[in-house]
Amino acid sequence: MAANGTGIGAAVPRKEDRRFLTGSGLYSDDILEPGTLSATVLRAPMPHADIVSIDAEAARAAPGVRLVLTAADLEGEIAGPIPSFSTVPPFDVGRLDGGDAAEASQYPLARERVRYLGEPVAFVVADTASQAQDAAELIAVDYAPLQSVMEIEDALDPSAAQIWPDAPGNISFDWATGDEAATDAAFANAAHVSRLRLDNNRVVINFMEPRAAVAGYNEGRLTLQAGCQSAHGMRTGLATVLGIDEDSLHVIVPDTGGGFGARGGVYPEFVLALVAARRLQKSVKWTASRGEAFLSDNQARDHIFDGELALDGEGRFLGLRVRGDWRHGAYLCSRGLWIMTHYVSQILGGTYRIPAGHLALCGIVSNTTPQAAYRGIGRLEANYILERLIDQAAHETGADPVTLRRRNLLDAEDLPWRMAGGAVITSGAFAANLDRAVELSDWHGAEARRAAAEAQGRLHGIGLAMYAENDGSTPTEFAEIAVGSDGRVTAFLGTQDFGMGHATMYSQILSERLGVPFADIDVVFGDSDKVRRGAGSHGSRSARMGGTAAVMGADKVIGRGREVAAALLEAAVGDIEFADGRFTIVGTDRSVTLFEVAADIERAGERLAEEADFNAEAEVISNGVHVCELTIDPTDGSVRHENYSIVADVGRIVNPTIVLGQMHGGVAQGIGQALLERIVYDRDSGQTLTGSLMDYCLPRADDLPAPNVAFNEIVEIDNPVGAKGAGESATTGAPAAVMNALANALIRAGAEPVDMPATPEKIWRALRAAGAA
Repeated sequence: MAANGTGIGAAVPRKEDRRFLTGSGLYSDDILEPGTLSATVLRAPMPHADIVSIDAEAARAAPGVRLVLTAADLEGEIAGPIPSFSTVPPFDVGRLDGGDAAEASQYPLARERVRYLGEPVAFVVADTASQAQDAAELIAVDYAPLQSVMEIEDALDPSAAQIWPDAPGNISFDWATGDEAATDAAFANAAHVSRLRLDNNRVVINFMEPRAAVAGYNEGRLTLQAGCQSAHGMRTGLATVLGIDEDSLHVIVPDTGGGFGARGGVYPEFVLALVAARRLQKSVKWTASRGEAFLSDNQARDHIFDGELALDGEGRFLGLRVRGDWRHGAYLCSRGLWIMTHYVSQILGGTYRIPAGHLALCGIVSNTTPQAAYRGIGRLEANYILERLIDQAAHETGADPVTLRRRNLLDAEDLPWRMAGGAVITSGAFAANLDRAVELSDWHGAEARRAAAEAQGRLHGIGLAMYAENDGSTPTEFAEIAVGSDGRVTAFLGTQDFGMGHATMYSQILSERLGVPFADIDVVFGDSDKVRRGAGSHGSRSARMGGTAAVMGADKVIGRGREVAAALLEAAVGDIEFADGRFTIVGTDRSVTLFEVAADIERAGERLAEEADFNAEAEVISNGVHVCELTIDPTDGSVRHENYSIVADVGRIVNPTIVLGQMHGGVAQGIGQALLERIVYDRDSGQTLTGSLMDYCLPRADDLPAPNVAFNEIVEIDNPVGAKGAGESATTGAPAAVMNALANALIRAGAEPVDMPATPEKIWRALRAAGAA
């Protein structure tokens, strides 16, 4: 029983909010240590060129300059490039002929050649930021421009420049999964096949807080303070690049304004700041401008998918076939290759009874910014192609899209179900979710609303999308739970908060498990010295993985405490029960509190603290339904959201308010991709045409609906919290729902559907081409 109703399921206000709302947050750029130097990065002004020479002498002699680093200056300072892990198990994704994927690893500073606009070329450290910037402008770099390869079709052209020698034809890897023979047989026996080619547009992550880092060096030990998604993962990656023992590096993660997957890997600037701090034996600080972020933050998405869905004469799904080309940019960053292939493949087939499926994915090198994970990576892509195909099949066969889905949904008797891509669904109520979404959105009342919209001169569309998402990622997590005689519990967690409310969530879990007040629990994370180990936060894993580790640690504390309590109470251990923070002799009123037990242990010179590691066997599948209803002004192509409904199964919910916030934030990012966002490059010069918020359109409040959200909490039995995953699921489901609604409106108007982002101009042109504008 949770103390004061603050346990799992309680809508407790977030502990963190008062600190943030009163301006007491401490982000990387807020760190102001005395004597800290400032750094800036000189970046490549073109996407593809040989570096003939670099003359940095004028910069080194400039006022206030302490250090200028070029690639040549890093010799002996680093052990190698930032690892891509493309060929290291379990990241063993290669080529269909048995060869390895291209290495395509990036060095902190470009060596001999730059391969994307904004790639770091030099690093300048000075007394002030303005001095560093002025000095960077004095560095003379002689570039010999090379042909830039920007679009997928450019990269695959036989005459295109070859960006990497081990990526012939600019193909970094080609990979396939599923049962190709069974899939081919399913299509051969199909009564109907629906086909679509879809563009999954490239987007910028747009962290609320631009990246920053403060590096220090003291008595032979380095320290990095920077926003990231795993203090321990960052330490491992940086130690690998620097060629040092992990114990020689202390990573501290301050408050962080958004992660979304793209803060998970090692960035060049972090390495450079550490090298500079070690050389100068002083603190060095670097902060990106928003303009730099558009060039240098890892980007995401960017696929062309060709999908096919086979159906029998009664509308049952027989097979799914998908071919994808992924323009991942100039380098393969961190775990990006493995994450993309793992996530896009595992959930192939979704929550439907699709007996056969096959996916082929090809990596395309281009002179564009490298990519990393982004909220819903792989899951969004797989769900998008499948759900758009189902609506296409419904349109072509005259079926109702709800009925077609319901006919093919898995039910309880099918579970556990192995999807065509390999993930296993162990729990879910998919038909119930669909029925609830139909009810919540008043799907059957849409015709009346359509007539009303048309009477006002607007086009009306409604669409739905079901989604499945494999959650969990790295299948291990750590927690240490410590109880003090001062009446406080401290939880040391290996996950990482960057805006998700972890201090609140873990306090609720432990309040319930230990029966202590929610306010008396402290949560520590993001410090590689204070927390022994951890895998961080990514892949919607924290509540399930970190929460379970916390429960296991708490249970071990209770177990040890029971033994001490038995001695204090002069009773047998088997006669001691624990509840509401007290150890009691069964059938009596004789008891001691958890904190009294801790005090007795402390008197012996020890502490009541226990460590635990949760090692999961597999990922779990969160799922749900999105319904989007919108109208279009045919005079200008603008879209207005009329209604948006979500039914989500994220397992047992620890804090409904926090999860509701995740749904709202996730929908915003999914709608942003569907309707507004896209990185655009000039095909000839390779320059970014959407390099600022003047040109790249993020959704604002008036672009977004207020979603109606309902939860169907199907407890996941693989963990004591009962959680699945919530952080990414709304982003995963949103683009397909929005684009299905938009296609519904355009098709009814006689126009062809458009690709993401469905900007007003695209919609207006589609209507004009059909004579419907």
